Order: sequence, then structure tokens, then C-alpha cells
Amino acid sequence: MAWTLDAPTGTYKDHALSTKIRMQAVEDTMVMKFLTPEPGYGKRRGQSVTITRVLQLPRAARVGELDSLPTGRPPIQTKSLAVSEWGFKIPMTEFEDNLTYFNLDGPFNSMLRDQIAVTMDDMAASALKTTPYKFIPALAGSVFDTDGTPSTLSDKNLDVSDLRLIRDELRRLKVPYFRGGKYIGILSTTAARGIKNDPEYKDWIAPTSSQPIMDGQLKDIEGFMLFESNNAVSFDDTVGASTTTGEAIFFGMDPGFLAVVQNPELRISGPLPDDLGRTRYLGWVGTIEAGLTWETAALSRVIHVTSS
Repeated sequence: MAWTLDAPTGTYKDHALSTKIRMQAVEDTMVMKFLTPEPGYGKRRGQSVTITRVLQLPRAARVGELDSLPTGRPPIQTKSLAVSEWGFKIPMTEFEDNLTYFNLDGPFNSMLRDQIAVTMDDMAASALKTTPYKFIPALAGSVFDTDGTPSTLSDKNLDVSDLRLIRDELRRLKVPYFRGGKYIGILSTTAARGIKNDPEYKDWIAPTSSQPIMDGQLKDIEGFMLFESNNAVSFDDTVGASTTTGEAIFFGMDPGFLAVVQNPELRISGPLPDDLGRTRYLGWVGTIEAGLTWETAALSRVIHVTSS
């Protein structure tokens, strides 16, 4: 029998099945690790948590020998954050479980863990981007907007000179460093490319690194620890005129917080009592929310790079 001419098509010719399952790549998750849960809040503590913020006292002054000392109290503010319930599930039937060559529980559990990570990171990024302090890179002069709505169309990408402006603005706002005398910057791929393409970036890293400049890694410059994220949901790659800019956020200590009643966790339901137990579910649930710690411009600890 001639294989090419006589062998029937279908499983007679093509019956090999690889034992390896390939899964789609997942986006970077950068933001969630910088937020911490509020202590003392959890199950059976109500739907929301209230944080207390104590503002600084004004400067004291000289007093005369017979004068009474001036008195006053530091302003105290509170802010509440209500939790939300999150979750997702995948139905699995007894029919497919009995017939499928692969055990799908493992791959599905892996994909659900990835979904938890990117969902929670989007939640955290969305909270920080509600900051009223916006920065818009522009060829005619980059500008800050403090009412929460960018009113300028960005027509250039970020560069090292913009990092200087953002760093100095964070200092003017008296934002504490995140760690080690440095602030944090999380940038979309487009925004990060603007920094890496700036010739001055090479001058910053040349004295301190022997690694190739084209390795794609951002170095700490201008007082920032910089991280590039390819999560286009959390950080839009296409903001600005002709998509030149890309989103980014820069912040110091305590930029946001988490209200956690129940951390997201994987669950599996047994066969359901209806329909004689022919269906079960893999999924996850969590009760959690992220919030911005300081929502007024004068007290902001987050600067959001964006465009009108």
C-alpha cells in the first residue's frame, strides 16, 4: 500500500496527540504588591473600613515670657472604603470529564490563578489612578493638572527631564520615599520606551552597569525605582496624540490601601444535586477592595501620567 495514495485521511494518518498543554501568556502584575491590607479589618467587621488621617500642625512661633502658649489640635480626617465581592467560575460536566484525554483541573486552576492576579492588579491600578494629580508630557512644556481631569493633549513621550519634574513635584508635596530614598514608577511599555530611548538614560546607567543597554531593563534613575508593565488594561499604551505617550503612575509611601474581608481563593464545587450531579464548577471568590489613601491634590501621594 502506498501511504500517500492509499492511506485514508483522519485518525488513520494523524492520530498522535501531544501530552503538553500550551496556555496563553498572562500580563505583568506590578501594582498589588505595593498595597497592604488595613490591620484590624476582616470577617464580621462590617461592609466597609474607615481609615483615620491626622494632618500636621502649623508652625509654632515665639511667645513672650508672660504670654500664654498658643493652643490647637491637628486636623483629623476619615475616609471609608466599602469592599466588593469578586469571582469567576468554570462549569465542567461529567460527560467531558469521562471522555477528555486530559485532566483539565490542573490547567483550569492555573488559568484561574492568573485571572486572580491580573484582576486584583487592575483593581489596585484603577484605585491609584483616581489621584487628582495628573502629569501630561507636552512638547510646549509638560504640565501638572490637579483637578483630576487632564486638560492638555500629550504630544510626546516621557523622557528623563519629565522624571525630574515628577520627582521634584513629589518632594514639594512632601511625599515620603517608598524605600531607600526612592520613589516608585510603574510604566506602560510605551511610556517606558520613551525613557529608554532618551539619550540621557544611557548616561545615567553607563557608570553603574556593564549590562547591554538593549536588554530592555529599566534602571533606577532620578530617584525612582522603575518597573515596566505590559498590562494594557491597567496601563493604557495608547494615550496621547497618535498614541505617543502611554500611561504611568509614580508614588511614594502609603499610596493606597486594601480592605480585605476574604482574600481571593480557589474553590471547587462537588457535583451539583440537580440533574443527578452531572455538573461541577471550578472557580474563585474573594471579598476585597483597593482605595486611594489621599484623594485631595494638596495631600496626593500618587501622580498619574496621562493625556486628555
